[in-house]
Amino acid sequence: MFEIFGKILLGLGLMFTGVQLLSTGLKQLSSRSFHKVATRFVSSRVKALLFGLGSGVIMQSTSAALMILASLITAGLLKVSQAIAILTGFSVGNTILLFFVTLPIETAVTFVVGISGIALYFSKIDKYRNAFLIGMGLGLIFFGIEIMTAGVKPLRHEEWFTAAMTFSINYPFLSIFAGALLGFIAQSSTAVALVAIGLAKANILTGPQTFLFMYGAAIGSTLFKAMLGQGFRGTSQQLVRFVNMFNIFGATVFILLYYIEVYLHVPLVMALLNYLTPSLQNQASIVFLLFNVTSATFFVTINKPMTSWLAKKSPPSEEEGLAQPKYLLDFQTEDPDSALELIHLEQNREFEHITALFSSSRENYEGPDPAIRYEAFKTLSREVTDAIATLASMPMHRLTAKDHAYCQSRQTLLVQIAESVAEGVTIIINTRKNTVLERLSTSCMESLDFFLNLALDAQKSNDIEDITMFKNLSSTNSPSMEQVRKAYVNGDALVSAIDKGKMLDLTITTEKIIWLLNRLISMMPLENEL
Repeated sequence: MFEIFGKILLGLGLMFTGVQLLSTGLKQLSSRSFHKVATRFVSSRVKALLFGLGSGVIMQSTSAALMILASLITAGLLKVSQAIAILTGFSVGNTILLFFVTLPIETAVTFVVGISGIALYFSKIDKYRNAFLIGMGLGLIFFGIEIMTAGVKPLRHEEWFTAAMTFSINYPFLSIFAGALLGFIAQSSTAVALVAIGLAKANILTGPQTFLFMYGAAIGSTLFKAMLGQGFRGTSQQLVRFVNMFNIFGATVFILLYYIEVYLHVPLVMALLNYLTPSLQNQASIVFLLFNVTSATFFVTINKPMTSWLAKKSPPSEEEGLAQPKYLLDFQTEDPDSALELIHLEQNREFEHITALFSSSRENYEGPDPAIRYEAFKTLSREVTDAIATLASMPMHRLTAKDHAYCQSRQTLLVQIAESVAEGVTIIINTRKNTVLERLSTSCMESLDFFLNLALDAQKSNDIEDITMFKNLSSTNSPSMEQVRKAYVNGDALVSAIDKGKMLDLTITTEKIIWLLNRLISMMPLENEL
């Protein structure tokens, strides 16, 4: 008996590992392309649906698509209606995997796994490794199903197992519940559908049980996505709600059709499947496709009222308005000089976010929460970084290339400054509660406020006098820096060892931010240098 359960666990482990490897390889190969194409070729609903269909065939991961689309919406590069259309097509496209694993290609798979495994060991190039990872993932899915099938077959001769299966046939809800439980654990209805195909292949599950198992998996994976959606805010949460509605609608409809067909003897889904093919494996693949096509058709039909309802339920968050680029929407790589000007403008907005982030540490501040400010900066920063990276592949004039290099360095420093300011804000808020540290906290806060605004003015004006004044005031031996150190030294004798540590953290963070600002301003290319 231990040998039987060992084979079943091994088969499940190999299959789930295969799904994970396949998903990882496909995401690494296609996620960046998905990001680029999704913002350029979805001008109409039909194009968005077709793009989603193709992406689903290639990526095979609704969760990955959901995360990418959410980031594009937050950045203002995609509308919710476009993202929903993409996800609708995506759900239909990722059903192709089930049809693939039912093909009689076991011998070919042994070669694919062997070659992929050897190649992964020797290959060092990421692009090729991802391709071999995909081959390995597909092979492990096949092997997992075969091993699991071989493991469960002996159970058919066990009296207790036969009695349990007979009992479950009379209670369809048990198949739905088992599928929902495994769907929640596996976080993927596709992975559970593969398990159902394996069990059907071993004649463990009947046709109706297989289908109900798959319907339940859609419910279980929806529960997981509902938990995932807790981390989303605003319009991004609309996508999570849509995916959940998509799965719940499909599961409700097909479970209802099952009961009508069985108890009212009306030929519906199962009658159609029996007419199309006698193979239970093929029937499972077809019903998975029908499930997704039915939901897709319904939600395409009600797209307009549904998007309006979602907009009311999850209106845009504060973070989204702050995070959306204002200038990169006109970004054209064909004109590097104009593109760099737009990037400069967005980087000035990043700097404004950093300054506003620090302002949120003041006691009378009434704006967005510091955490929201910082998340908005990070979202905007990712879009600016992508734009700089995209521009790097374009031919440029020597002076343009020099400005591009400056943009890259400036972006790196802005990210470092933002991280340090976010850390400094947290320290200031915490130390301000301590009356002994309040004086040092106030001194550091006023110094940072002064230097951040001075640096922002110098950055925007690009004036030699402003830049020179900032460099002089923020130098290591300047009176301003001496004042910060003096505040630390004066308070050192009055506090405990724990408070000394807090004081030191605050002082070091303050000096680090000012040093980074000095570095940023010192490397600015003046107009006569470009």
